[in-house]
Amino acid sequence: MCNPIERSSLFDLMEMREWAIRILSADRLEDKLFAPDTLSDISPGIPILWQEPTRPAGMGFCKHTRGEKLPPLHEHGDPDKRAVCLHRFAGHELLAVEIMAYILLAMPQAPKHFRKGVANTLQEEQWHVRLYINRLKAFGLTLSDLPLYRHFWAYTPFMASPLRYVSLMSLTFENANLDFAPIYGASFDKHGDVASAGLMKQILSDEIKHVSFGWQWLRKSKESDQDPWQTWLANLPSRTLPSRAKGGGSFFAEHRRHAGIYEEWIINLQNSG
Repeated sequence: MCNPIERSSLFDLMEMREWAIRILSADRLEDKLFAPDTLSDISPGIPILWQEPTRPAGMGFCKHTRGEKLPPLHEHGDPDKRAVCLHRFAGHELLAVEIMAYILLAMPQAPKHFRKGVANTLQEEQWHVRLYINRLKAFGLTLSDLPLYRHFWAYTPFMASPLRYVSLMSLTFENANLDFAPIYGASFDKHGDVASAGLMKQILSDEIKHVSFGWQWLRKSKESDQDPWQTWLANLPSRTLPSRAKGGGSFFAEHRRHAGIYEEWIINLQNSG
Protein backbone atom coordinates (compact mmCIF):
# COMPACT_ATOMS: atom_id res chain seq x y z
CA MET A 1 0.00 0.00 0.00
CA CYS A 2 1.24 3.48 -0.85
CA ASN A 3 1.98 6.02 1.82
CA PRO A 4 -1.11 8.31 1.95
CA ILE A 5 1.16 11.30 2.47
CA GLU A 6 3.05 10.84 -0.80
CA ARG A 7 2.44 13.01 -3.82
CA SER A 8 1.42 11.38 -7.07
CA SER A 9 4.06 10.00 -9.38
CA LEU A 10 5.65 12.19 -12.03
CA PHE A 11 3.90 12.92 -15.32
CA ASP A 12 0.40 12.01 -14.13
CA LEU A 13 -2.24 13.48 -16.44
CA MET A 14 -5.94 13.32 -15.64
CA GLU A 15 -9.22 14.96 -16.56
CA MET A 16 -10.80 16.99 -13.75
CA ARG A 17 -13.97 14.91 -14.06
CA GLU A 18 -12.09 11.63 -13.67
CA TRP A 19 -10.10 13.04 -10.74
CA ALA A 20 -13.24 14.25 -8.94
CA ILE A 21 -14.94 10.88 -9.39
CA ARG A 22 -11.85 9.14 -8.04
CA ILE A 23 -11.86 11.34 -4.93
CA LEU A 24 -15.56 10.92 -4.19
CA SER A 25 -15.64 7.17 -4.80
CA ALA A 26 -12.38 6.41 -2.97
CA ASP A 27 -12.39 3.98 -0.07
CA ARG A 28 -8.66 4.46 0.52
CA LEU A 29 -7.13 7.64 1.90
CA GLU A 30 -4.31 7.64 -0.66
CA ASP A 31 -6.91 7.90 -3.44
CA LYS A 32 -8.67 10.79 -1.66
CA LEU A 33 -5.32 12.59 -1.56
CA PHE A 34 -4.11 11.70 -5.04
CA ALA A 35 -3.13 14.83 -6.96
CA PRO A 36 -2.10 14.45 -10.61
CA ASP A 37 0.77 16.56 -11.89
CA THR A 38 -1.34 17.87 -14.76
CA LEU A 39 -5.09 18.35 -14.98
CA SER A 40 -7.06 18.78 -18.17
CA ASP A 41 -10.65 19.92 -18.57
CA ILE A 42 -11.40 18.93 -22.14
CA SER A 43 -14.38 16.70 -21.35
CA PRO A 44 -16.23 18.01 -18.27
CA GLY A 45 -19.30 15.92 -19.22
CA ILE A 46 -22.82 16.32 -17.88
CA PRO A 47 -23.60 17.37 -14.30
CA ILE A 48 -23.31 14.70 -11.61
CA LEU A 49 -24.89 15.50 -8.24
CA TRP A 50 -23.01 13.11 -5.98
CA GLN A 51 -25.17 12.06 -3.05
CA GLU A 52 -22.49 11.26 -0.47
CA PRO A 53 -18.77 10.51 -0.66
CA THR A 54 -17.44 7.02 -0.14
CA ARG A 55 -15.10 6.98 2.84
CA PRO A 56 -12.28 4.68 3.97
CA ALA A 57 -13.08 2.20 6.74
CA GLY A 58 -13.47 3.94 10.09
CA MET A 59 -13.82 7.39 8.51
CA GLY A 60 -17.55 7.52 7.82
CA PHE A 61 -19.76 10.37 8.99
CA CYS A 62 -20.80 10.32 12.64
CA LYS A 63 -23.76 12.12 14.13
CA HIS A 64 -22.62 15.30 15.84
CA THR A 65 -23.93 15.94 19.35
CA ARG A 66 -23.91 19.16 21.34
CA GLY A 67 -21.48 17.68 23.82
CA GLU A 68 -18.78 17.14 21.20
CA LYS A 69 -17.46 20.69 21.10
CA LEU A 70 -13.86 21.62 20.52
CA PRO A 71 -11.80 21.80 23.71
CA PRO A 72 -11.67 25.44 24.88
CA LEU A 73 -8.43 27.39 24.71
CA HIS A 74 -7.69 27.11 28.41
CA GLU A 75 -7.48 23.29 28.06
CA HIS A 76 -4.81 23.34 25.35
CA GLY A 77 -2.07 22.64 27.85
CA ASP A 78 -3.27 19.05 27.65
CA PRO A 79 -1.79 17.46 24.48
CA ASP A 80 -4.83 15.20 24.15
CA LYS A 81 -7.04 18.29 23.90
CA ARG A 82 -4.82 19.82 21.24
CA ALA A 83 -4.95 16.56 19.35
CA VAL A 84 -8.75 16.66 19.34
CA CYS A 85 -8.63 20.16 17.83
CA LEU A 86 -6.14 19.15 15.15
CA HIS A 87 -8.18 16.06 14.29
CA ARG A 88 -11.35 18.13 13.90
CA PHE A 89 -9.55 20.58 11.65
CA ALA A 90 -8.19 17.69 9.58
CA GLY A 91 -11.75 16.42 9.17
CA HIS A 92 -12.83 19.82 7.88
CA GLU A 93 -10.01 19.80 5.35
CA LEU A 94 -11.00 16.35 4.10
CA LEU A 95 -14.59 17.56 3.75
CA ALA A 96 -13.34 20.54 1.75
CA VAL A 97 -11.51 18.16 -0.62
CA GLU A 98 -14.74 16.26 -1.20
CA ILE A 99 -16.90 19.37 -1.53
CA MET A 100 -14.63 20.78 -4.21
CA ALA A 101 -14.64 17.48 -6.08
CA TYR A 102 -18.44 17.63 -5.89
CA ILE A 103 -18.42 21.13 -7.41
CA LEU A 104 -16.24 20.01 -10.33
CA LEU A 105 -18.80 17.30 -11.13
CA ALA A 106 -21.91 19.36 -10.43
CA MET A 107 -20.85 22.38 -12.51
CA PRO A 108 -19.23 21.12 -15.74
CA GLN A 109 -20.37 24.22 -17.65
CA ALA A 110 -19.00 26.73 -15.14
CA PRO A 111 -16.33 29.11 -16.50
CA LYS A 112 -13.02 27.37 -17.08
CA HIS A 113 -11.14 29.80 -14.84
CA PHE A 114 -13.57 29.07 -12.03
CA ARG A 115 -13.11 25.32 -12.42
CA LYS A 116 -9.34 25.70 -12.54
CA GLY A 117 -9.43 27.80 -9.37
CA VAL A 118 -11.55 25.20 -7.57
CA ALA A 119 -9.15 22.46 -8.70
CA ASN A 120 -6.13 24.42 -7.46
CA THR A 121 -7.80 25.02 -4.12
CA LEU A 122 -8.72 21.34 -3.88
CA GLN A 123 -5.08 20.37 -4.28
CA GLU A 124 -4.10 22.74 -1.49
CA GLU A 125 -6.80 21.22 0.72
CA GLN A 126 -5.35 17.78 -0.01
CA TRP A 127 -1.99 19.12 1.10
CA HIS A 128 -3.56 20.44 4.30
CA VAL A 129 -4.94 16.97 5.05
CA ARG A 130 -1.44 15.57 4.63
CA LEU A 131 0.01 18.19 6.95
CA TYR A 132 -2.56 17.41 9.63
CA ILE A 133 -2.02 13.66 9.24
CA ASN A 134 1.71 14.15 9.79
CA ARG A 135 1.10 16.34 12.83
CA LEU A 136 -1.43 13.92 14.32
CA LYS A 137 1.21 11.18 14.20
CA ALA A 138 3.10 13.04 16.91
CA PHE A 139 0.04 12.59 19.13
CA GLY A 140 -0.33 8.92 18.21
CA LEU A 141 -3.53 9.55 16.23
CA THR A 142 -4.87 8.78 12.76
CA LEU A 143 -7.95 10.21 11.06
CA SER A 144 -9.96 7.11 11.88
CA ASP A 145 -9.33 7.32 15.63
CA LEU A 146 -11.92 10.01 16.40
CA PRO A 147 -15.36 10.87 14.97
CA LEU A 148 -15.66 12.68 11.66
CA TYR A 149 -18.72 14.74 10.79
CA ARG A 150 -20.83 15.62 7.74
CA HIS A 151 -20.83 19.40 8.35
CA PHE A 152 -20.12 21.07 4.94
CA TRP A 153 -21.50 18.12 2.99
CA ALA A 154 -25.03 18.86 4.20
CA TYR A 155 -24.93 22.08 2.15
CA THR A 156 -24.15 20.55 -1.25
CA PRO A 157 -27.76 20.79 -2.53
CA PHE A 158 -27.62 24.55 -1.95
CA MET A 159 -24.37 25.07 -3.85
CA ALA A 160 -25.99 25.08 -7.29
CA SER A 161 -23.96 27.89 -8.89
CA PRO A 162 -20.44 29.32 -8.70
CA LEU A 163 -21.82 32.35 -6.85
CA ARG A 164 -23.53 30.23 -4.21
CA TYR A 165 -20.44 28.07 -3.85
CA VAL A 166 -18.03 30.95 -3.23
CA SER A 167 -20.55 32.74 -1.01
CA LEU A 168 -20.92 29.76 1.29
CA MET A 169 -17.62 27.89 1.09
CA SER A 170 -15.02 30.56 0.35
CA LEU A 171 -16.56 33.65 1.95
CA THR A 172 -18.24 31.96 4.91
CA PHE A 173 -16.60 28.73 6.07
CA GLU A 174 -13.08 29.49 4.84
CA ASN A 175 -13.46 33.13 5.84
CA ALA A 176 -14.04 32.06 9.44
CA ASN A 177 -10.66 30.31 9.34
CA LEU A 178 -9.03 33.72 8.98
CA ASP A 179 -9.90 34.06 12.66
CA PHE A 180 -9.84 30.45 13.86
CA ALA A 181 -6.36 29.64 12.48
CA PRO A 182 -4.55 32.49 14.28
CA ILE A 183 -6.62 32.04 17.46
CA TYR A 184 -5.75 28.37 17.75
CA GLY A 185 -2.22 28.93 16.49
CA ALA A 186 -1.57 31.46 19.26
CA SER A 187 -3.04 29.11 21.84
CA PHE A 188 -0.91 26.18 20.69
CA ASP A 189 2.16 28.40 20.78
CA LYS A 190 1.27 29.63 24.27
CA HIS A 191 1.27 26.04 25.48
CA GLY A 192 4.63 25.23 23.89
CA ASP A 193 3.36 23.41 20.80
CA VAL A 194 5.45 25.25 18.24
CA ALA A 195 4.91 22.65 15.50
CA SER A 196 1.11 22.87 15.69
CA ALA A 197 1.30 26.67 15.81
CA GLY A 198 3.43 26.62 12.66
CA LEU A 199 0.88 24.39 10.95
CA MET A 200 -1.90 26.86 11.74
CA LYS A 201 0.23 29.66 10.29
CA GLN A 202 0.54 27.73 7.02
CA ILE A 203 -3.19 27.05 6.97
CA LEU A 204 -3.90 30.76 7.48
CA SER A 205 -1.66 31.75 4.57
CA ASP A 206 -3.48 29.38 2.23
CA GLU A 207 -6.94 30.28 3.51
CA ILE A 208 -6.31 33.94 2.70
CA LYS A 209 -5.76 32.86 -0.92
CA HIS A 210 -8.94 30.77 -0.88
CA VAL A 211 -10.99 33.66 0.46
CA SER A 212 -9.45 35.91 -2.18
CA PHE A 213 -10.59 33.47 -4.87
CA GLY A 214 -14.12 33.60 -3.51
CA TRP A 215 -14.08 37.39 -3.32
CA GLN A 216 -12.90 37.71 -6.93
CA TRP A 217 -15.67 35.41 -8.15
CA LEU A 218 -18.30 37.17 -6.08
CA ARG A 219 -17.36 40.42 -7.82
CA LYS A 220 -17.27 38.77 -11.26
CA SER A 221 -20.61 37.01 -10.77
CA LYS A 222 -22.71 39.84 -9.34
CA GLU A 223 -24.60 42.36 -11.43
CA SER A 224 -22.67 45.58 -12.00
CA ASP A 225 -25.08 47.62 -9.88
CA GLN A 226 -25.28 45.12 -7.02
CA ASP A 227 -23.64 45.72 -3.66
CA PRO A 228 -21.10 42.96 -2.80
CA TRP A 229 -22.37 42.66 0.77
CA GLN A 230 -26.00 42.28 -0.28
CA THR A 231 -25.01 39.87 -3.05
CA TRP A 232 -23.22 37.69 -0.51
CA LEU A 233 -26.16 37.72 1.90
CA ALA A 234 -28.58 36.85 -0.91
CA ASN A 235 -26.51 33.80 -1.82
CA LEU A 236 -26.35 32.20 1.62
CA PRO A 237 -28.76 29.52 2.86
CA SER A 238 -31.71 31.02 4.68
CA ARG A 239 -30.55 29.93 8.16
CA THR A 240 -26.90 30.83 7.70
CA LEU A 241 -26.04 34.05 9.52
CA PRO A 242 -23.21 36.37 8.44
CA SER A 243 -21.53 35.62 11.77
CA ARG A 244 -20.65 32.15 10.44
CA ALA A 245 -17.91 33.91 8.48
CA LYS A 246 -16.16 34.91 11.71
CA GLY A 247 -14.26 33.01 14.36
CA GLY A 248 -15.00 33.28 18.03
CA GLY A 249 -13.37 35.88 20.24
CA SER A 250 -11.12 37.78 17.83
CA PHE A 251 -11.69 39.33 14.43
CA PHE A 252 -8.67 39.81 12.15
CA ALA A 253 -9.64 42.50 9.67
CA GLU A 254 -6.12 42.59 8.24
CA HIS A 255 -6.41 39.03 6.97
CA ARG A 256 -9.50 40.01 4.97
CA ARG A 257 -7.64 43.02 3.60
CA HIS A 258 -4.83 40.72 2.47
CA ALA A 259 -7.50 38.74 0.59
CA GLY A 260 -8.46 41.91 -1.27
CA ILE A 261 -11.86 42.39 0.34
CA TYR A 262 -13.31 45.90 0.36
CA GLU A 263 -13.11 47.78 3.66
CA GLU A 264 -16.88 48.39 3.77
CA TRP A 265 -17.55 44.65 3.43
CA ILE A 266 -15.06 43.89 6.21
CA ILE A 267 -16.70 46.44 8.53
CA ASN A 268 -20.13 45.00 7.79
CA LEU A 269 -18.88 41.53 8.65
CA GLN A 270 -17.16 42.68 11.83
CA ASN A 271 -20.40 44.34 13.00
CA SER A 272 -22.68 41.50 11.96
CA GLY A 273 -24.49 39.30 14.45
